[in-house]
Amino acid sequence: MLKIPFNIYEEMLEHLRQDYPNEGCGLLGGLAGTVTRHFPTTNVEPGDKYVRYLIDPKEQLAAEEALDEQDQELVAIYHSHTHTPAYPSPTDVRTAYYPDSYYVLVSLTDPANPVIRAYKINKPDPWGTTGEIKEEELVMGDF
Repeated sequence: MLKIPFNIYEEMLEHLRQDYPNEGCGLLGGLAGTVTRHFPTTNVEPGDKYVRYLIDPKEQLAAEEALDEQDQELVAIYHSHTHTPAYPSPTDVRTAYYPDSYYVLVSLTDPANPVIRAYKINKPDPWGTTGEIKEEELVMGDF
């Protein structure tokens, strides 16, 4: 189960709406599936040419170092889908390199009514061309 506090969810939505109509992305840290830290990141592959996301590696490293300093872990990686449902695309599966993390997708097909879902993605083959996608329970509240 993934737990996201309401205030962090609102921060995520604000960040994703700022990047709209491009995909936005970020990282969530904490412990044991409970999010306590939000790291909005830059998508270094936005725009019409790419309908995907790639987190700025320097920002990702800085976030991971900040989490290590507080004995926390990377709990989830999130990004938006601006024209499709909140379900992992084949590209999302192919680039899911963190099997212990949740993958949070926020569909902004209707920006006024975002849809958020959480998944675990495991790639059983070494080339990452197929994946097992499992939707996970997502709870938002005051934790």
